[in-house]
Amino acid sequence: MTTMPAASRQYDCHSSTDWFALSAQHDAFRLRWDQPAGRGWEACYRLAPGLWLRTLDLEQASGCLPAWIPGGHLTLAGMLDGATALETPEGEAFELGDGRLLCSHRRQGTAFLDRCPEPGRYLMVLLILDPERLRRPPFGLTASDVAHFAPGIDGNRRLPLDAALHRCLRDMAAPPVEPRRLPLYLQAKISEFLCLLLSAPAQASPAPGGEPRDREALEAARRRLLVDLARPPHLAELSRAIGMSESKLKQRFREYHGQSLSDCLRQARLREAERLLGDERLPIARVAEALGYEHPANFTTAFKRELGLTPRDYRKHQRQRLAH
Repeated sequence: MTTMPAASRQYDCHSSTDWFALSAQHDAFRLRWDQPAGRGWEACYRLAPGLWLRTLDLEQASGCLPAWIPGGHLTLAGMLDGATALETPEGEAFELGDGRLLCSHRRQGTAFLDRCPEPGRYLMVLLILDPERLRRPPFGLTASDVAHFAPGIDGNRRLPLDAALHRCLRDMAAPPVEPRRLPLYLQAKISEFLCLLLSAPAQASPAPGGEPRDREALEAARRRLLVDLARPPHLAELSRAIGMSESKLKQRFREYHGQSLSDCLRQARLREAERLLGDERLPIARVAEALGYEHPANFTTAFKRELGLTPRDYRKHQRQRLAH
């Protein structure tokens, strides 16, 4: 389980609105989850009026979890480990797997249903932001900046988390600083995240519009693509499996998921590489093999192209970071 940010106050979690009620009283606290739907910890930080950071880290999450989104705020929910399906009161459903970001802007407080299809790890980082606060220092975003990633009122959209965004959220989930430095560090990380989000190419909202059959096929295509990173299916194989032509699959996959098939696979491999490299006992050649690279040198080249570090240097950097 991820090392959660330190917080002096701890409470048992009884409902999905506990964090919101407690945040009016405390700037930092943790909630202990011990429910059939999931066991673990939730950390919550109110860094400024209208600016919250939440991290939900559960082991063996399953079934249906309630998810409360406050009204008048923009919620950015990044899934870092696990998979779930979020259902709005209006009946819209969004699959949210590892490496996806849900952006939701609600006029009134709203209870989503958070359904985990299979028992497993659940790690999500949520930023809850007052859009008006984003217009003021230290953010100073314009209306067009916010529109780059925010849906309209009572709207939702999904975006991919590239490697830089993914790492930034992981830094928020496990900050490498002492507790008294946390507010400064986390505010800086939120600014970094917003900058990276604004620097990403503008994404068409992969809304749940279109034929339900197409939506199901495109979700199935992503699952099949990522089920075995060492031996992913070829385009022709994937096309046959979901019953869609190759040209339509490439076009609709980009429109629906906000990235190409190759980018989706590349980013998933990179995230898995970072996870595997965290195990110092695992030789780099084995990591390369697990990700489908025939030669470790090819893996090293690809990894360095994305992160600017070789796998060996990355391990060294992570070791030094954890030592501080």
